[in-house]
Amino acid sequence: MLDVIACITIDHNPALVALAAGMCVVGAWISFRLFQRARDTEGWTRAGWLFLNGMATGSSIWCTHFIAMLAYETQAEVYFNATLTILSLFLAIVGSALGFALACSGLFRFAPEAGGIVIGASVASMHYLGMAGYRVEGIINWNPDYVVASVIASLVFGALALNRFMRPTTRWCRHGATTALVLGIVLLHFTGMTAMSVTPLRPVFAPNVDQFWALALAVAGVGSMVIGMGVVTALLDLKTRTTADADLQRISDFDPLTGLGNRSLFSRRLDEECVWADSNDSRLCLVLVNLDDFRAINDLRGHTAGDALLAALGARIQNGLKDGEVAMRIGGDEFAVMRRLSVSEKVDGFLERLDALFRRPLKASGMVLPCASGMGVAIYPDNGLSASDLLANAGLALARAKIDTIERTCFCDSVMDQAERRRRELSVALRGAVERGEFSLFFQPQMDLETGAFSGAEALVRWTHPEYGSVSPAVFIPIAEENGQIIPIGDWVLEQSCRQAVTWARPVKVAVNLSAIQLRQRGLPERIGEVLRETGLDPARLEIEVTESSFMADLDLSLQMLREIQALGVSVALDDFGTGYSALASLRIYPFNRIKLDRGFTSDLAVSDEARAIVHSVLMLGQSLGTPVLAEGVETDEQLAFLRAAGCRAIQGFLYSRPVPAGDLQRLMLAPPAPGLLGAARRVAPASLPRVANG
Repeated sequence: MLDVIACITIDHNPALVALAAGMCVVGAWISFRLFQRARDTEGWTRAGWLFLNGMATGSSIWCTHFIAMLAYETQAEVYFNATLTILSLFLAIVGSALGFALACSGLFRFAPEAGGIVIGASVASMHYLGMAGYRVEGIINWNPDYVVASVIASLVFGALALNRFMRPTTRWCRHGATTALVLGIVLLHFTGMTAMSVTPLRPVFAPNVDQFWALALAVAGVGSMVIGMGVVTALLDLKTRTTADADLQRISDFDPLTGLGNRSLFSRRLDEECVWADSNDSRLCLVLVNLDDFRAINDLRGHTAGDALLAALGARIQNGLKDGEVAMRIGGDEFAVMRRLSVSEKVDGFLERLDALFRRPLKASGMVLPCASGMGVAIYPDNGLSASDLLANAGLALARAKIDTIERTCFCDSVMDQAERRRRELSVALRGAVERGEFSLFFQPQMDLETGAFSGAEALVRWTHPEYGSVSPAVFIPIAEENGQIIPIGDWVLEQSCRQAVTWARPVKVAVNLSAIQLRQRGLPERIGEVLRETGLDPARLEIEVTESSFMADLDLSLQMLREIQALGVSVALDDFGTGYSALASLRIYPFNRIKLDRGFTSDLAVSDEARAIVHSVLMLGQSLGTPVLAEGVETDEQLAFLRAAGCRAIQGFLYSRPVPAGDLQRLMLAPPAPGLLGAARRVAPASLPRVANG
């Protein structure tokens, strides 16, 4: 080591050594900057960066070597073999490019270290090939120990440099990689120069120092141009990438229409604000806002008007917020606003400002557009101990605000929101319930009052969920209609009802209810025909029940569907007669095969003269139209007696039977009718059967 130090300090020109060292440090730094870009890309782009990387690295290594050789002072005439000198430059460039390519290839576990060894080997090969082109008027002797040591140093530090860069453990490792590469190049060169000793044959006591300086500066200038090319390329790429990253960040985190943060940014900020509230012993107010009738604006005035409304609203919101408040657009017409609160701070003033921001009309696209909205408010940690709970509770409060036409700002209320949470849970649970086999069919028998015998049955669907237990149809049917699950449920009920009816001991009718959504299915008649063919049920034994509200939702399409269903030979009944807006008009619009009198009238027969008059009128109307009437909800002998006396032909209700499973229905069919006016009404309600809703 002392010999190496002596070689540097005594046998070399210190100014040229400093110039060589500067070239080495700058070259190593830019080499790893270019290598980082190559490592982060793929394909031809990586190949391009590796080419620049090899050019910059090889040139800097060669310039370091050549300038340091010129710095070596000897008393002999010195000149260089041009061919070998140029070949050494080519070897340095190619070897560096190959080493860096191997390091980032991922071909095997130790590819980075192997790439570093290749670079170290190329540095050593370049040095000794260049020394082979070093011509001197004297005798050159080599110390093999120093030669071996120089090569080992180059290989070891080359591997260490790539190891630290590719496998960093701290943020300083990349600086360590640059340092290791510089040490590898410097130790290789000066240890190699220490291995060489020159005995001049014709001593030159006045070497041409000016010529060496000119040559060294020329080499440094050309090398600097090559390295500078890499530096400029890297800087331009860094600027472009920084701009692109900023644009990408803006696109990924902000809504381009309103300029507000989007849902992605909202999720992160909500977590951060909850952490802030915990760390500062404070609170956070979250307000979810949903615009009213935004879809109507798009439909009536066009999406351009809707976009203009959102853009103007975004500008108004940004101008109206204060410190500690942030607003984001988290959906098409849904916004979220957060405000930091102290422990005792009230939110009344904040909500009043939001009311002005979100509910005052806006001028956009040359017109004044309405801007009403509902707001759901939740406060952390009072209304949720996590960001997800807070968001869920604010959403439940917003759902109530959208329903309430008077109080449009609703605060989180655990009791009131429990029903909405339950409804949403059931909505999710309904999806796939048919496939999981969670539904079953019950049948409520219908009795012919003329014979006292079983005349048919209405199919009633029951849902038993493994977690929620038995769920009432009055609860899950509206939910199924809202989320579209009524389509697969209704199809299952139709098919299973027909399959059950085929096995009945008596060829009586089975009645199946259809919802308004099912009636809007254009392929409904074809599906009913397909089910009848698959199950083998006689079309005359199937009765479809519809309510006035269901077919009035889309009158023209519904009437078309009902006519096509009747054309199959299936009968159509008007269910819940008397509860619609204009029941008599329904009978005029469509020739139903049967009228089902709503249970509300039947239940009041014993106490209401008006109910008796209405029922009597409906029965007379059915007789005049030639349309049979079935009374639902018959539960007492008094109701039955009145209906018989008034001329009712069929009943359905608890007095005759509760809804029963298919197996018990077969037994009711086979039971003989009982004689007598009131004896025909047999109370069949086995204790083992569950008490379920009438209908």
